[in-house]
Amino acid sequence: MTAREEVVLIRGAFNATDALCVAATLTGDLDAKVESDRIFPYYCYDAVCRVPTLTGRKRVSIVCLVDAVNGLGSTADGFELETESVPASRVLEAGIDRDEATSIAGRTVTHDLGRRTRSITSFDVELRARGLVYKRFFIVRTSEARLLVDSTTAGWFPLKLRAA
Repeated sequence: MTAREEVVLIRGAFNATDALCVAATLTGDLDAKVESDRIFPYYCYDAVCRVPTLTGRKRVSIVCLVDAVNGLGSTADGFELETESVPASRVLEAGIDRDEATSIAGRTVTHDLGRRTRSITSFDVELRARGLVYKRFFIVRTSEARLLVDSTTAGWFPLKLRAA
């Protein structure tokens, strides 16, 4: 019997069939197969920010996700969450702790605000941790490539055909 784990998953707009269509469109291989899916952990934060304007400070809310495996931060649009029971072998372990993720989230939000406002100034940023959320990725193999396909955006990343 396979051990299962309850995770809070970001609801994906794309399933395994859609991942196959992405691979077929990119490579032209209609015999592509989904090898497996992997569940990546993310630290999720709601950032409440006060941005300086000519008339005072404007309140802005931003959702920030920090990849718990690689430590990369990004802002996100709103998303729906659902609880799902998945095989524990498909869930990747977090490589960074919550304190490190909070620091990365603060830098990510500040950088994003600077780009949005096209200014170099101090922003009042208050981070509220939501905890770990997970996101599903599909690994698709074609005759010429292996792709990692995101279940929420259908974005893809090429993988090595063979492990070194």
